[in-house]
Amino acid sequence: MIKGIAVSRGIARGPAYVLEDRNGLPVLRRRIRKDGVASELARFETALIEAENNLRAMQKSIRKRLGKREADIFQAHLMLLRDPAFLKQVTHRCSAQQINIEAAVAEAVDHLCGAFARIGDALFRERAADVRDIGRRLLAILLKLLPDEAMEVPPGTILVAAELFPSMTARMSLKSVRGIVTELGGKASHASILMRSLGVPGVIGVKDAVTRIHNGDLLIADGLAGTVYVNPPPAVRREYDRLLASFEAHRQSLKSLVDLPAVTKDGVAVKLCANIGKLGDVEAAFLFNADGVGLYRTEFGFLVRDQFPTEEEQCQTYSTVAERMHPREVVIRVLDIGSDKMLSYFPQPEEANPSLGLRGTRLLLKNPGVLKAQLRAILRVSAAHPVAVLFPTISSVEEILKAKALVGAAGKELRAEGVSFNPNIRIGAMIEVPSAAVLAGRIAAAVDFLSIGTNDLIQYLLSADRASQEMAEYYQPLHPAVLQTIKSVVDAARAAGKDVTVCGEMAGNPACTELLLGFGVRSLSVTPGELLETKNLIRSATIAHAGQLAARVLEMGTCREIEQCVARFAAPRSVLATTSTKLPAQA
Repeated sequence: MIKGIAVSRGIARGPAYVLEDRNGLPVLRRRIRKDGVASELARFETALIEAENNLRAMQKSIRKRLGKREADIFQAHLMLLRDPAFLKQVTHRCSAQQINIEAAVAEAVDHLCGAFARIGDALFRERAADVRDIGRRLLAILLKLLPDEAMEVPPGTILVAAELFPSMTARMSLKSVRGIVTELGGKASHASILMRSLGVPGVIGVKDAVTRIHNGDLLIADGLAGTVYVNPPPAVRREYDRLLASFEAHRQSLKSLVDLPAVTKDGVAVKLCANIGKLGDVEAAFLFNADGVGLYRTEFGFLVRDQFPTEEEQCQTYSTVAERMHPREVVIRVLDIGSDKMLSYFPQPEEANPSLGLRGTRLLLKNPGVLKAQLRAILRVSAAHPVAVLFPTISSVEEILKAKALVGAAGKELRAEGVSFNPNIRIGAMIEVPSAAVLAGRIAAAVDFLSIGTNDLIQYLLSADRASQEMAEYYQPLHPAVLQTIKSVVDAARAAGKDVTVCGEMAGNPACTELLLGFGVRSLSVTPGELLETKNLIRSATIAHAGQLAARVLEMGTCREIEQCVARFAAPRSVLATTSTKLPAQA
């Protein structure tokens, strides 16, 4: 048994599929047929030629700008590309082991770097760094040459990875994966959000998972207890067979809620929407009868590409989503990149602290052409479907006014071109940084609605990186400062007569749902996989009880007090949130 952190509720059982992380590049190790070796080696030769051309172009550019001495650094890389030992390692691994060329390159690089490290000489350590660099260059080229289906994870497996970055997951087909296990990440990291969006059990913080778990190992990933069993004994398997049967019965019982409204026991209606990122999420939101899309994260459509999608391409994508959900509203968040979400074709200056740098609306206002194309696409869709525009990472009234001015400019262009759009399209601001929370009333007066992004709000309020395991104990949704801030934003929005939606992970957290209702929240947006669970919690609660719980909690000063109070007085939780089991220990 390996301990980790549970981030997506449920239990998964199946064979492991290990995704090796080579300097941030996803390398899937695949067996190939013997008659496929020649084509893999041909791809390797093509990649070598492209890498050589790239290096010579860089060498020429640097010689012109900096001089011959600096340019000669790349001569060592050019020589390493054709180093006989390196080529022999790659060729032998591909042909003898019958593995794909990406895996052969990655393993050859690891082998040579390990050999250099054992020598201990400083010169050889530098040579190891050069080998890693050319390995990364070759892998980047090879991965771009792969067809889309090569990034598919075999159905029925549990994906095991060091870390999942948005740029990786956006290119991977994970529709049939049973569960996900990672070494790194936090409860509110994008990888954790992905797991909940997929509705699959997830465990993060599993130390050395990539080296301790091998392809084909039978895994049980317990997304309730935060444990992973590797090739467990029969007694453990039998216990989990029983639990899986209970959970399946629970899920089946929730299906009866699909056509029922999200209404509390004392008759208060709650708007329950879905958070989506990919087109596949839209179908799940529709099937689970969401009241609309409360948060459409458009960046995933940019991450899978090698260049910016055109206005026409964006318009077609947003139309597909809006048409499926019609007549329910789709809130489209404009491109939210920066920090850990970067586009390879949109390089930004390196920042010492990206989370506090150019991201979200700040970045878009610096690049109005990128924003204008997206706004035009959204406005065009608004002519036929109810859509709204949402601006992320707003920190001041000035920012939202500038953003609104660009919406107006985009509309003016379309009007001049004779293109129809809704001139009264709703415009919203995300409240996810402390300054926006303090100014929530003034920002609310400038927009049509607010959306509280709890993931970043918690991170910035508590100075706790949402993606860091080390900071997990400080990243506390039930921290009194977080709860008081959310309550103040809700009050400010209501005073301004504006709608407010909670669209962060707190909205689908069973420990928080009733509290949010008690704070006056009447609109929640959760991942499609959490819609029925959240609806069940809403239908089990009363606003009267939720208000009493909220009043008690707001008087408390510590996380522990609040957690104990919620555990004692909150409405009954779901089976998935409360079930625990005692299992035999396994080393």
